[in-house]
Formats: sequence, C-alpha cells, structure tokens
Amino acid sequence: MKFVLYVLSGALFLSCASHNNPALQEIISKWAHIDDLLFTEEKPLPPDAPFPSEALLLSKTDDFIQSLLYFKESDLYRIYSSIPFSTEIKNRFLIYKVKDLHEVDLVLDLTLKFRDSVTLGDMEKAKEASLKIHKYLISLLIIDGDAQRYINASYLNLFTALVFFIIIIMLFILFLHRSLVTSLKRETAGIVFSHAYMLAQDEERARISRELHDTVIQDMRCVLLEPEKAELKIAELMKKTRDICNCLVPPDFRFSELPDALRQLCLDFGKRTGIDCHAEIDANIKLEFLSMEKRLQIYRIAEEALTNIEKHAEAKEVIVTMRQSNEIIYIGIDDDGKGFNSPLDDSGSIITSLDKSHIGIISMKERSAILGGRFKIVSAIGEGTLVCLEIPAVG
Repeated sequence: MKFVLYVLSGALFLSCASHNNPALQEIISKWAHIDDLLFTEEKPLPPDAPFPSEALLLSKTDDFIQSLLYFKESDLYRIYSSIPFSTEIKNRFLIYKVKDLHEVDLVLDLTLKFRDSVTLGDMEKAKEASLKIHKYLISLLIIDGDAQRYINASYLNLFTALVFFIIIIMLFILFLHRSLVTSLKRETAGIVFSHAYMLAQDEERARISRELHDTVIQDMRCVLLEPEKAELKIAELMKKTRDICNCLVPPDFRFSELPDALRQLCLDFGKRTGIDCHAEIDANIKLEFLSMEKRLQIYRIAEEALTNIEKHAEAKEVIVTMRQSNEIIYIGIDDDGKGFNSPLDDSGSIITSLDKSHIGIISMKERSAILGGRFKIVSAIGEGTLVCLEIPAVG
C-alpha cells in the first residue's frame, strides 16, 4: 500500500514540477538576506540613531511575505501537508502525516509583526520577531529536507513501477507472440498433415485400382477367353480378391491378439514381397491395458513401416520386435536396406522439413502422438533403418 502511495506521490511531484511551484529553500534564502541586513555589524549605530536599511528591509520583507503567500497557494504546499515525512528518512520511512504546515502561518504572523516593528523603528522587537521566525524556518527546512528525500524516493518508485509495467507488457507481448507462432505452426502442421493424408488416400486408391486391374480384371478376362479353365481361374480370382480385402480391413482384436496380428502381418509381407520378415515378440508381454483403438494404431504403424520398406529400402531381411520392460512397451521394425537421412532426431523431433516423400513418417508420428508414445527413426545411408515406438505400459 505504501509503495502505491509513493508511486502516486511521484506522479504528483512530476506534475507540480511542470507548473513552476515556489521552492521552500528559495523563500528561506530570502529571509536569510533580511536576517543579514538586520543583524549587520559592519557599522555599529547609537541606540537612538535611525536604522539606515529600513526601506530596504521593508522592501525585502514585502517580497518575503508575497513568497510565503504564493507558497501557501501552491500545489507543492498541499502535497507537503499530506505526505508522510520522517526524521530518519535515510534509514526508513516512518508512517506519520503532518496535518498542517502551521509553521508557515506562524512565520507569516511574525513577519507582519516584524514589518510593523521596522516601520515604527522598534528594532529590538524586530530582532525578537526575527529570532522566532528563524526558529520556525529551521523547522520548515527540516520538513522540506524530509519532503525532498521523500520526493526522490517517490521518483525512484515511480521509475521502478514504470520499468516493471514495461517488463510485464513486454512479457505479455512475448507470450502472445509465442502463442501465435505456436498456433500458426500447429495450423501449418495440420494443413500439411491433412494434405499428406489426402495424398496418401489418393495413392492408396491408385494402388488398389492397379491391383484390381492387374489381378482381378486380368483373371476375369482369362476366364472369358478360356472357359475350360474357368473353375481354376475363379478360385485364384477369389483368393486374390480376398487378399486385397484383407489388406484393406484391419484385424479384429476382439478375436485375435495384437502379437498374432503382427505375426500374420510379417507372414503376409514376406509372401507378397519375397523379403525375409519375421517377428520377435515377447511371450510374456501384457497388453490388456491397451484399448482396441490403441492396438490398431500400433498395428498401423508397423504396417506403414513395412510398406515404406517395400517401396524404398531394397532390404533382404526385416525384423519386427515387440517387448516389455520397465513399464515400457517397445515396438521396433528393423531392416537391412539402403537407409536414408532421417528427418527426425534421436528424441523424435522434426529437424528437417517434411514433404510428400515423408507421408508415411508423418502418419506414423501422428499415430504415436495418439498413443502418447515416443517415436523415432534411426537410419543412415547404407546402414539400414530402425523405426521404433515406445509407449508407457499404463491404461
């Protein structure tokens, strides 16, 4: 609360400084000049001799009175009469208020008496009034000193508050900027993924179209051209159609476990591509905590990794690994192919821009995010590729 008072006072002092308010030190300096004239000892005078500086004293006294009156009407006087002062301001601010600068009124009354005494030539009473004025001016000088120190502290607190406010504004702007950048990145990533997903759909449709054209339609044409082989051809046609359907439809995990589905995936991949592919799955692995959706996501990641191997790796052997240790489920797809420069670092963060050629990687990374897992690709030119996924073994 006191800090707020200092800040507000500092603002008031700045406002007063811009309106040329009279300084108390200047007023006191004017009286010091009058005091010097009154108590001059350069030319001692007889008791009944007229005072040689009476006109000058009266002129200086009138000027002093006007200064006091001007000070009483100033904004600075109102502030002086309301702020807390302390005689130990150099150590700390004691909380008390000067209700009224009554010394100013006393000095005014005494100065009027002093003027009357000078006018009447009663210099003894004038000197007596001057001594009292001097005492009250010392009191005012002490108050003014405390006030100046308080003003300096108020300026410092005002400056501190201003700096603090600027820092808060800058931090807020920085926070907004980072939020905006993050939002734009997410939006851009979403657009890229949506575009990649649509491209992947188009490619999958094209692949299915080619497979239907090259297998089913060709076999149907053979049936028409060679009716005597219709029975054999129809059996082959049914098998090829069933294989295509099996590729499109995910396994039903209500009737088969994920390890069995991965083993079957490896078996089908090996038959289709001629690549030696086998599964190494921990027999004691516990997957009851995985929902049907999460099991399907793991299956699709393995399926996508094998598809990429088929398209790009030129591998001779593939190993699909699945094991559990330290509350972590580990799934790895390792091939001995030609390898490539991975767009992901060891932590799975993207280090290079992803384009159309990375659709499969984007898909696997998005699926791993759904699983709440850690996904990474370890690869180098000529050293094969390891795609691995680690997910916490919790529900």
